[in-house]
Formats: sequence, C-alpha cells, structure tokens
Amino acid sequence: MAVSIEDVAKKANVSISTVSRVMNRRNIVNVDTRKRVESAIRELGYRPNVFARGLMLQKSCVLGLVLPNLHGEFYTEVIRGADFRARELGYQLMISSAVKNDDGNTLLSAVSGHGLVDGVAVMVSEVNAHTHDILANVSIPFVVLDGHLDGVKHDSVVIDQRYGAESMVCHLVDNCHAKRIVFVGGLDTNFDTRERLAAYRDVMGKAKLKIGPEDIYYLDYQYEPAYKLGLKRVEQWVQDDACVFAANDEMAAGIIDAAIERGISVPSELRVVGFDDTRIAQMTRPRMTTVHVPMSSMGASAVELLCRRLDEPKRPATRLTLQSELIVRVSCGAVDRFGS
Repeated sequence: MAVSIEDVAKKANVSISTVSRVMNRRNIVNVDTRKRVESAIRELGYRPNVFARGLMLQKSCVLGLVLPNLHGEFYTEVIRGADFRARELGYQLMISSAVKNDDGNTLLSAVSGHGLVDGVAVMVSEVNAHTHDILANVSIPFVVLDGHLDGVKHDSVVIDQRYGAESMVCHLVDNCHAKRIVFVGGLDTNFDTRERLAAYRDVMGKAKLKIGPEDIYYLDYQYEPAYKLGLKRVEQWVQDDACVFAANDEMAAGIIDAAIERGISVPSELRVVGFDDTRIAQMTRPRMTTVHVPMSSMGASAVELLCRRLDEPKRPATRLTLQSELIVRVSCGAVDRFGS
C-alpha cells in the first residue's frame, strides 16, 4: 500500500498541514520539527502525488522550461540547475526545446492556454516580432533567460556577456600580445553573439588593432561547421599570426581539431580560445582558455525568480545578472610563454 501524507504526519507526531508546509515552504517551519518530518518522509519512502497536491492548492505544481536546444552540455547544465531547484521548492519541471524558426511559440501558446504549468522559464536566443507578440500575451508568469523583451513585463536572468568577452580579448591583447584576433560567432541575430562581438570590437578599437573583412565569421555554435571552417582557414591564420576567439567551447574545439588535422600545433603556432567553460574546455588537448558561465546557476535562478513571481504576482520586475569569469589554461599560449 502506498504511503500517505497521513502516515508521515502520524510518524512525525505533527499535523498534516505541518507536513505540507515542510514540503512546500521549509523555511516557515522550525528546524527541529522540519528535521523530524523529513526523517519520517525518508524512512517511510513517501512520494507526494504532485497532481493531487496541485488540485488541493489550485495549481499544477509544474513549471515549464523552454530552451533553444536540448543538445550539448550548456543546456544540460541549465536543465540540471533548474530541475534541482524546482524540486527543492516543491515543483516538477517540464522541459521542451524550441521548434526551429519558432522560438518555442507553439509550446508557449499551449501551456499558457491550457493550464499545464504554473509558469515558464524560456531562453530566447533571438526575438522576432511573432515571438515578442506571443510572449507579450502569455497569461502566466514567465522568466526570460539570457535575453530581454522590450515593452513586456517579465523577470530575467542574464549573463554579463560583455565582461567575459572583454576580459578574454584584453587577455589576448595584453598577455598574449595578439595583433590579429579572429572572431567566430553563432548566427548574427543571436543575442550572445552580438554581445560578445560588440565587446570584441570595443577592445580591438581601444587597442587600435584593425578588424579585417575576414576576421569575423558567423556559424551556429556547433562543432562540425567550426571544424570545416578551420580546415579551410587555419594555415592562413598561422601565417598571419592570428588568435582565434570562438564564441563557445564547442566551436573552439572544432577549430583546435582542424589545426591538429593540418599538423598545426596549438598554442605554439595557433592560439585558440572559447567561451562557456563546459567540460569540453578541459577535455581538449591542450586544455582550453575560456570564459566561465554559471550555467547551472542560471537555471536555478530562473526557477527561483519564477517561484517568487508566483508568490508575489505584483512585485516589480527583477533582472538578475550573473557574472562571467576568464579562465586561463594552455590553448591561448600565455601559460607557455609567460608561465602564468
């Protein structure tokens, strides 16, 4: 027979409402009582029925998370952080990827119209007019990850892209003495690409370093296109004594592998750096200089903001900025050249 909430209350010698408060709002129950209830839950193996609980509270107790893609460690880490925090706060997480050329509009329309979730966190990599209109008319609370919608009230979690990209380019200029830096980004309409490219342009301008017509490339944040680009260009980059700043680790790894395929040594002949600090950055040889992005914290913070919005519907919109950080390893050449 399944263990019920009444069984937990009896074992812990508390009321059913106290058990419910422990599961939903742990901070409003004193420590001793909370530990007693949590111990009873573990011993009995109690698993709450999220749907029955939702009926009682007149909500689904489910949150939505919409990402541009579910492939790759970046998105996996965002999901991991969001799911862990959702469970801590008493929610289940429903996850979906955005339909290509749709930015999740179909899903967002469905969840806002049919009561499947209480709120949704959505990562918007780029906004078109249709996406903006859909989100502007969503009737449930939502949080935007890594972006902003003008004229629409919403909470948001963003990464300080500029700081990270500026730190990287400054490092290449000041510590690696780079005179030419090639930027390899995602699509030219992508928020992250635009922010990182703007920082690259700013630092290059201040350093009085020219950006040529073949110094900027727009790909799609994937390994294969970067690898193919590298096969075509690495030998010329070596001749020009160029550094390559790829806007994510996966593309940087593709370029490093292309260099190896062409018999080119990284970093002694070609310096390559990335962005995000996924596990790829430590799995490449040489290990990759990159910018750390708190991916898991991004997902967790979005869930926290969403739950706060559910508790306080009328509070002012919150924009939470998470810091990025330069991580210097071997692929930029600084370690070899200067011992740093």
